[in-house]
Amino acid sequence: MDEPGTEPAGAPHSRRKGRVAERVVEELRAYIADNDLRPGDRLPPERVFMELLSVSRSSLREAVRVLSAMGSIEVVHGDGMYVTANSADGEPGRAMFDTREEHALRNLVETRLGVELAAVTALTHRGADADFDALAAMLDEQGANLKEDSSFVWEPLAFELAIASMSGNTWLCEIEERLRDAWVRLSSGLKATVGRHAEWHAEHVAILASMRTGNVAQAQRLVMAHLSLERFESDLAKRSRAGRSPNRR
Repeated sequence: MDEPGTEPAGAPHSRRKGRVAERVVEELRAYIADNDLRPGDRLPPERVFMELLSVSRSSLREAVRVLSAMGSIEVVHGDGMYVTANSADGEPGRAMFDTREEHALRNLVETRLGVELAAVTALTHRGADADFDALAAMLDEQGANLKEDSSFVWEPLAFELAIASMSGNTWLCEIEERLRDAWVRLSSGLKATVGRHAEWHAEHVAILASMRTGNVAQAQRLVMAHLSLERFESDLAKRSRAGRSPNRR
């Protein structure tokens, strides 16, 4: 379970309410700034940050993935994490959302819809009981963690990636992995503004129930509602209003 734990002495900043991974992103950015790290400087290994920030490995890795997608950290497999030039560029663009990114996010939602409809359809047709049981166990764990800690964060698109992997179509799985990386980068501020983890979890449960019973049409309808472009248009509008400064024209 991803819990923030007890704040250790010497942590970069006090814990703030919110989701664990988002707090870790801010803590890591603060660590880089507080220690005056420059592009090319090597960061401490995972175990050091896990102890310093009192977070689990999964929460730390999600935060690192977000910062890597933002271009603030470079992860060199087998070598470690390094600061990049973008780390000193100030806060990531949460307050104002660049129109090009907004367009890219809309395109990404449409692409996710096509890929995830294909994956859900394929698995509904040929999935085994063991596949559906594994998905149910994943959702049960997420649901329990959400009830115990509303700030719990799971791996982005974990449910969707599992479905693509179980579908038996390696292309769908590879595409979904690429979409996940883009999703982390483009939607990083969207979830913070709207906060829909519990809602998304309930929708995942409904999608799985339809898949398990072989109701392809119902599963497809639920996926389309889950990835409704209108929903994200609303979220984008909320994000824009939340980030608009009273003095900004």
